[in-house]
Amino acid sequence: MRFLFPFLCALVIAYFSYHTVWGNRGFFRLLEIREQIHEAEILVDQTDQEKKNLQYKTNALKDPKTIDTDILEEEALRVLGQTSADNLVIFD
Repeated sequence: MRFLFPFLCALVIAYFSYHTVWGNRGFFRLLEIREQIHEAEILVDQTDQEKKNLQYKTNALKDPKTIDTDILEEEALRVLGQTSADNLVIFD
């Protein structure tokens, strides 16, 4: 009987120690969440850059007075799928 209390205390400590390290809110889960946040931040940066590129192209083609003929030609060739033999077209 006198060993029951220390044994139960050891079990409680072991239980909480296990969940502190490997539980749903434990140390390893924290590392996983940090990695997911880092990957999401990279995705946000890539998406922002794509958005800026599309906004630039949209603004370059929006106003007929200031239309960028190079972008217009690039988009026309991309949509139509036509190029001549002397054209070099690089699609992103």
